[in-house]
Order: sequence, then C-alpha cells, then structure tokens
Amino acid sequence: MDYNMDYAPHEVISHQGERFVDKYVDRKILKNKKSLLVIISLSVLSVVGFVLFYFTPNSRKSDLFKNSSVENNNDDYIINSLLKSPTGKKFIVSKIDEALSFYDSKKNDINKYNEGNNNNNADFKGLSLFKENTPSNNFIHNKDYFINFFDNKFLMNNAEHINQFYMFIKTNNKQYNSPNEMKERFQVFLQNAHKVNMHNNNKNSLYKKELNRFADLTYHEFKNKYLSLRSSKPLKNSKYLLDQMNYEEVIKKYRGEENFDHAAYDWRLHSGVTPVKDQKNCGSCWAFSSIGSVESQYAIRKNKLITLSEQELVDCSFKNYGCNGGLINNAFEDMIELGGICPDGDYPYVSDAPNLCNIDRCTEKYGIKNYLSVPDNKLKEALRFLGPISISVAVSDDFAFYKEGIFDGECGDELNHAVMLVGFGMKEIVNPLTKKGEKHYYYIIKNSWGQQWGERGFINIETDESGLMRKCGLGTDAFIPLIE
Repeated sequence: MDYNMDYAPHEVISHQGERFVDKYVDRKILKNKKSLLVIISLSVLSVVGFVLFYFTPNSRKSDLFKNSSVENNNDDYIINSLLKSPTGKKFIVSKIDEALSFYDSKKNDINKYNEGNNNNNADFKGLSLFKENTPSNNFIHNKDYFINFFDNKFLMNNAEHINQFYMFIKTNNKQYNSPNEMKERFQVFLQNAHKVNMHNNNKNSLYKKELNRFADLTYHEFKNKYLSLRSSKPLKNSKYLLDQMNYEEVIKKYRGEENFDHAAYDWRLHSGVTPVKDQKNCGSCWAFSSIGSVESQYAIRKNKLITLSEQELVDCSFKNYGCNGGLINNAFEDMIELGGICPDGDYPYVSDAPNLCNIDRCTEKYGIKNYLSVPDNKLKEALRFLGPISISVAVSDDFAFYKEGIFDGECGDELNHAVMLVGFGMKEIVNPLTKKGEKHYYYIIKNSWGQQWGERGFINIETDESGLMRKCGLGTDAFIPLIE
C-alpha cells in the first residue's frame, strides 16, 4: 500500500527541527551553568570549611606548628591572605573572639578598668610594634596602655599581632585566669616578639630566634621557673666522686694512645644519645641532665637503649630540692645511695604534681658505680672517649628563644641550668662583610625543654677548635657517670 502526503500551497510548514535544536542548546547551556555553579559553590564551601576548621580553637591542629616547615608556610600564607582584606580581618577577629569567649564572665573586670581609666574607644589607635621610633612602641613599658580584647575596634586595628598571640595561646594550650592577666601576658608577648624580630634582622649573628612556649614570660619569671640549677661544689668527703687526679687514669683506660679529630664528633650519630625529654613546669633540669648521661653510658658501654625515671630522682634525691632545683653531683650521689633508678615506664614523670618517694615501684634498677669530674680544659677529649657529659651553663633570654644556628648571643650572669654535652662540630659560614667562608666551631648541647625547642631539642654553642673556649661558663661543672 502506498501512502502519499500532499501539502497545500497555503499551508505553513512549522520548523519543528529547528525548535528542537534551540531547546537542546538552551538546556545544555543551562545544565553547564548549573554544573559550574555547583562546582564553584562546593569549592567556596570547601575553602570556608577548611579555614573554619583551621581556625576553630577546639580543633586539635597544634601538630601543624611543630615539625613541618611546609605546613607552617601554608599557615602563614592563609593568615597573611586573610589579613590583606577587611573581611579576612573580620573573620580572624571572629575566631579570636570565639577563642576568648570563656572570659565573658570576667567582663566586670574590664568595665572597672575602663571606668578607672576613662578610655575612649573611638580615639584608640592600633599598635605598631615593629616600627622603630613610633610613639606606640612605648606602650610595652606602660601597664596602663589600653588593651581590651572585647573591643572590636581594638581587635581590628591589631589583628596581625593579636592573631599571632591567639595562635601562640592555641598552640601551647595557654590558659589565663582573667582578662587582666591576659592583657599582661599580651604585653610581655609583644616585648619578646619585638626582641626576636630585632635579632633576626641582624645578619651578623650566627643563630636565629623564634617565639616559643616561653614567649609570654618575662626573663625574671622564666629564670625563676626553669633555671633552677644550684652551682655544684665538689663534696670533700664523697666516696663516689673521682676527682681530676683520677681523670687521667680513667681516660687512659678508654683512650689509650689514640688521637682524635678536634673538629667534629657527635654521639647522636653513634647511638649514644637517648631522645630529648621535657621537664615541663618543674625546675628539674639537674635530674634530666644526670639521668640522660646515665642512659648514654648504658647505650655506649652495654648497648642498651633504656629510658630511666627523672621523677624518681625528683621525689627521692633528698640532697636536692625537687622542682625547686638541685645539683648535678648530688643527683649522682643519691643515685648510688638509692641502689639505682627505675625505668621511666615504672616510675613515670608527672612534672610539678605532688608525688611521694617510692623506690619499690620496679624490680629491675639501673645504677652507676661512681662518677668523674671532668677538667674544663679536657671537655672534647672526655666527650670523645668517655661519652656525653652532664654540665652546667649560664642561660639568658637569648638562649631561651634559640631556634637554630650557632649560638653566639648573650649569656646569663651565673650558672643556672643543667644540660648535656653530646658532641662538637664545625661549620663553614660565609661572612656577610668579607664574602669569604669562615670556620665556626661549636659544642652540641642536649636540653630538656622538649623536641619543639631549638633544633629538635638541641642547641649549638660556639667554641674554638681546641674546645677551650667555654661560652656561658659551659662545663664549669662537668661530670660523667661510670657504670663499669
């Protein structure tokens, strides 16, 4: 059967195909626009979500500020980007305000402060900490300077410095008892930040500083809390101390006729140094120094990697003063009298929490037979052939904020800290004036302020090739425990 379709000349042919194509194109464009909108929305939400998560005080992100320089650079990029725009500053202020919200109950203190000082918020100007010779710099010496963390204008005008303080609080889990205390800590923080910034701009120095957990403490406060070493005086009637006359006999046993390189030797590279620990809020540097050198002796002489209990010494060394300080040689004396020290796992460290002496916490103890006084002109020799040395040093606030490099800063005016001497080295550094390389020798010191301080818990202090240059009184008191 044939089908025929005739069109009358007056009929109008509708362009169905053309309309179909137009609708298809319109729908495709609309679909693409919707997809693009969804992608952009998700991207914005992701960025905002990331930034919110990053800045939320309750998030546990403190690890970002500990070990990775790449992550720190990303942090700085985000913060600096936010600070460049008013909305970014408002965002930072909102997060700071959130972090400080638990002080809301203390607002009466602020009202009293404002009433007493009659400050006008409208006339308040922002801090200008890092600009030299500006009137605002003087505020750090003026306790009456107007600081109000609840004032949005104050926060906006000082967003960069306050954000730095906020990140310091967050990273170090700082807690203050009142707004007034926070204001005082903020002033101290800015003083220390100014000193660190000024030092790091000095190209002639061999080391760099950084703000660390001590940044809200004055040097006087830091000294009273952490620099608790009492200068060791040799005990006249000690049965355990081998003096300088015995030193030659001991060194001959381990050295023989062997010579050594005075330029470099690092016990960390020879499995002779245990991990850096943290004395926290207890003035127990003397315990960490003495325990650390005993651990090193067991690693070197017995090939045993052990971690011993500083807390047992803090609790049971009755010749010393617990968290209020002590002497290195008294620590060794009591260590022998106690019949050895328990492993850290059996007698864990609790810092400044009250703890009664309990020498029966473990069945296996690690002891020493006696200990040796090292002559201050034999430090490199003793270090090379006998092992790490418990020593005293005169610490200053320059030392406290050490970050990296060879320390050539100011020293304290007295021996006030106990550390460990674990090696020595040499580094060739280009002199910025002569443009020529110069050899710089240094001692390697193991500290007890945690692995986040300095170069993963260590500091390099300048000396000379012979080791006779003892900066900061390094090695005035110097003792090595002997286990055989």
